[in-house]
This record gives sequence, structure tokens and C-alpha cells, in this order.
Amino acid sequence: MDRRYLTAKEVAELLRTTPGYLANLRMRGEGPPVIHAFSRKVLYDKRDIDAWLERHKVKSVDQAT
Repeated sequence: MDRRYLTAKEVAELLRTTPGYLANLRMRGEGPPVIHAFSRKVLYDKRDIDAWLERHKVKSVDQAT
């Protein structure tokens, strides 16, 4: 995916989840930042997705040393 702005479906495919799960994250304020374009269209900036994933990395015990 070389585009900067992605749809919820594209992000769901990237994260191996569903657009519905992303919608639930948005409603709870826990998901990656979104852009509301053209009233109902939700877009994600690829840079925000990458940053969000980086913040949610969890190190295993083996990696901590």
C-alpha cells in the first residue's frame, strides 16, 4: 500500500481485523487517529497508523534484557 490515506477496509486488512472492530476502537477513543472526509467517509493517515502501531508494541521478557 503506497497511498498515504487509507480507508477503514484497507486499514482492517493491514491490521488483520475488521472495519467493525476499527469502528469500535474509534467509538472508545482507543484506535489510531482518523480523518472525517466528505461528511461520513473515514480515512486513516498511513503515518498515523505506523506511529500507533509503534506505540502499542509490547516487548517480551526475552527482549527486555
